[in-house]
Amino acid sequence: MAINNVCVREKNKEVGRIMKKRISVALVITLAFALNAWAADFAGEALSIGVGARPLGMGGTFAAIADDASTSYWNAAGMVNVEGVEVSSVKLTSRSELETGYSYVNLVYNMNKNGALGIGWLRQAVKDIKLTDIFGNIVNDQADNADDVVYLAYAYPVAKGFAVGGTAKLLIGNYPALSGASLDEETSVSYLGYGLDLGVYVDVSAFAEGVNLSFGLNLQDLYTALNWSTEGTSSAGGTDQVDINIKPGVAYRLPVDDFEIILGSDIDLNLLDEGMQNIIHGGLEIWWNKMVAIRGGIKSWGGINYDDGSGTQTTAQEPDWSLGASIRWYFIGVDFAFVKNELSDLMYLSVIGKF
Repeated sequence: MAINNVCVREKNKEVGRIMKKRISVALVITLAFALNAWAADFAGEALSIGVGARPLGMGGTFAAIADDASTSYWNAAGMVNVEGVEVSSVKLTSRSELETGYSYVNLVYNMNKNGALGIGWLRQAVKDIKLTDIFGNIVNDQADNADDVVYLAYAYPVAKGFAVGGTAKLLIGNYPALSGASLDEETSVSYLGYGLDLGVYVDVSAFAEGVNLSFGLNLQDLYTALNWSTEGTSSAGGTDQVDINIKPGVAYRLPVDDFEIILGSDIDLNLLDEGMQNIIHGGLEIWWNKMVAIRGGIKSWGGINYDDGSGTQTTAQEPDWSLGASIRWYFIGVDFAFVKNELSDLMYLSVIGKF
């Protein structure tokens, strides 16, 4: 079981990997709901994949770039960089054995000296999950599950070039499950949770002219708790906490005639859990006249140490890489991202509106 848990958690931050595991998750939760920490990590996946085709096309690098509506997820403090009102969305399509869905819509309203407000809704869902009893008989081949997260964010410009922000989250999830001696009776496992992120954004050019550096810090899931309900099963449920993800980032902007080159890097620091990886993100973006852009990125996964009974072992996985492009025309824009993942190729499409 230790090796299986490590393998699941090694892949826990990419939706392509999640979809492969969804087939059996309900059965696992029903049989061994005592693995509450694992269940909390699994349910928290909807929080950690990322939003916006533009950031995802740069390998998930955005904590210090933080200049469009998707920053309400990546670093709430960056909402002070949004002009007026901006709305955005993201939709996932992927090659998978299951019919999967991952979508996000949000709105950011910058009130200038009064700060910026953001509201968003994230939904991750899987259809046609196959549930089988202990004899391998199909109980239901069209079960569905869903994770929903509602975000409410606020950012305040403390001083020129320095802002802080926070995001409150409401989490709702429901998974199909099986119960009974032969695991042939359908039931469900659900949760209701809440969480908090805190962010900081610093624009160095506001203090030192010509130094086009910016820094960001997002304390993602500073406190996020899930309250489980397991009606119809033998488990009493419980409350679990999603591990904090400390994400610092740095970005540099280089204007060259009609072009702007943006370089960025973030790191996910999982300091409180020895079984989790520290993940490095790197991205490059080139804009022409603020109208057309191309970008690329890489997501490098660190190794995980685990004990298989014969001693400590280390496992690693191949880095993910991504490509993307954007177009802006007056008040509307479209972003596209392709993410190469060792289990599934992922494609994201975002539509942006500015008012």
